[in-house]
Amino acid sequence: MSEDRVIIYEEVGADPSIDVMTVQNGSGRTRVRAVGEPGQMVELVSRLVAEGVDQVELCGAFGAVWHAEAGRAVGGEVPVGAVYYGFESLTGVASYKARFEAGETLSEAFIIVHEGADPAVDVVVHERGDGGRTTLVAVPDETVAGEVAGKMASELQLIELYGGSGPEGAEPVIRAVDSRVPVGVTAYRR
Repeated sequence: MSEDRVIIYEEVGADPSIDVMTVQNGSGRTRVRAVGEPGQMVELVSRLVAEGVDQVELCGAFGAVWHAEAGRAVGGEVPVGAVYYGFESLTGVASYKARFEAGETLSEAFIIVHEGADPAVDVVVHERGDGGRTTLVAVPDETVAGEVAGKMASELQLIELYGGSGPEGAEPVIRAVDSRVPVGVTAYRR
């Protein structure tokens, strides 16, 4: 059975009606959307679920309160996940947050597990006006996610893993970056 999944993150000035990235094949469709502020996310999630999206994943920047809001908005119709960080990443993610709030130029990657994806083709790099960048890259499985993360780690300050199988799926990524970059993994509210 194929999936119709959406990943949502926040970016100043974003248009929530536009797909930033789409990966679609026989395994389903994964879209990435950005919202300009957290309140837009709840409305977007509600609308997309009404249109047939069957899984939602939220960027770690939304946090637990907005994760709960999104879950309530869809009334349990679909799983709503959000990125959280394990103990091994807490120092790094705290540093990222402090540096972000101080206005430093930072770069992050969203690694998206989507069966059949090709990371050489299914990649979007968004260069921001501040000199930082957000790289969205789809990979076919968690093993390749680890390989991609290991290659990119020296240029990143944060990695978020979407579409994985939880801690087991995050393990290859966490091991590949060897504590150089904090790694977030999706947890679900049911």
